[in-house]
Amino acid sequence: GAEALGRPMSFAVVDAHGDLIAAGRMDGSHSRVLKHAIRKAMTAATYGRNTLIFKKELADSDRQLLEWGDLNVTTLQGGLVVKSGKMVVGGVGSGGGSLEQDEAMARVLVRAMGFEPEEERHAG
Repeated sequence: GAEALGRPMSFAVVDAHGDLIAAGRMDGSHSRVLKHAIRKAMTAATYGRNTLIFKKELADSDRQLLEWGDLNVTTLQGGLVVKSGKMVVGGVGSGGGSLEQDEAMARVLVRAMGFEPEEERHAG
């Protein structure tokens, strides 16, 4: 888990509408880290894609995040969409670690809920 990484992290789970279901903040994790984790989860659920895929799509189409008009939308790493088949059922967010750690812990959250993380088929 996150304890093994030696970094205080925060986590969030939202439903398909982006509404917060559960959140956790480890001792020592700053409140802003939890706020970012919630934003990551909300973005993934609302837009139906992982935040890093969203970031790549914006770059590829020469668009800016501010064009969406929602200051809670983010392309920070660690936001993963949760799908059952093709249907979005929620999103998770992880923050406080490196890019790789945030992504890895978000995948752990998705699996802990009994789902498989969506493949990064759009990345790269």
